[in-house]
Amino acid sequence: MLPLSWIYSMVLMKRYIFAHKRLANITMNQKCIEHIILYSLVLVGTLVVGVLVRQYVLSKGVDDFSSSVAFFATVIVLMAIYASLQTTFNQFLLPRIEAFLFRFSAFQKMRDNNYTVSVSEALTVEDSNQVTPDVIEPASTTEETISELSEYEVMRTNAITENNRAIQTKLEKVLNYTKQTMVAYMSEEDLNRICAYIVEYSSGDTLQKISPVKVDSQLKSIDIMHFGWNIGKAFGKKRIHTATFIKNVFAHALRNLEISTIERKMSHTESECRIKLNGEIGSII
Repeated sequence: MLPLSWIYSMVLMKRYIFAHKRLANITMNQKCIEHIILYSLVLVGTLVVGVLVRQYVLSKGVDDFSSSVAFFATVIVLMAIYASLQTTFNQFLLPRIEAFLFRFSAFQKMRDNNYTVSVSEALTVEDSNQVTPDVIEPASTTEETISELSEYEVMRTNAITENNRAIQTKLEKVLNYTKQTMVAYMSEEDLNRICAYIVEYSSGDTLQKISPVKVDSQLKSIDIMHFGWNIGKAFGKKRIHTATFIKNVFAHALRNLEISTIERKMSHTESECRIKLNGEIGSII
């Protein structure tokens, strides 16, 4: 099996790959919006200048056709000038300006901070919206491995969660059975203590410290053994472990019985008993 730390690193790498792709999409969308706004302003500006030129030509007594030609010629010339200036600036001036500014540490820190914030925002959007990325053709074997490991981690986490839920449900059933069965035969303090012992017993075979509980004399030793067998059966415990558990918890009521005797007789049936055998209390529906 692959080391868990390696798996986590692969999953984290995949998250960052997706974040970078999402960041690229967000950046592209932002640039598209910026370009639309910029081009709209430029177009409006050139149209205003063209209208002004047309009105000026008309004021000089020129006919409508010629003024319209002057209008369109002005718009086309201004757009061509803008396109030329933009190309010159982006290809020649801007890279040199950026290279000059990034020589200074203050501008480098600003660039790094903006990048970190953008990546964090992309990860936040991914987690908050629970977006399932579109199926992307793998560029390499590494990305395929990452995807498989991520799916494995999801399945493993789901299985562990489901198993823990089943264990918790079974424990709650046993505790409810204990309270309903024993509430009439012991004090509230002893009932709470035996429930705490059962919780500890559900996760191990032996208990570290036990203060025996007392039960009403109406319960016979067979009743207590039946009770022990029922909860041991629910947790899937061995008979010897269950016998040792109830011998320690009900030390006073079972003082005349050995653990071996309890182990042998705990599932015996007698005509007169208050607690019946029940092997279904821990079943998960």
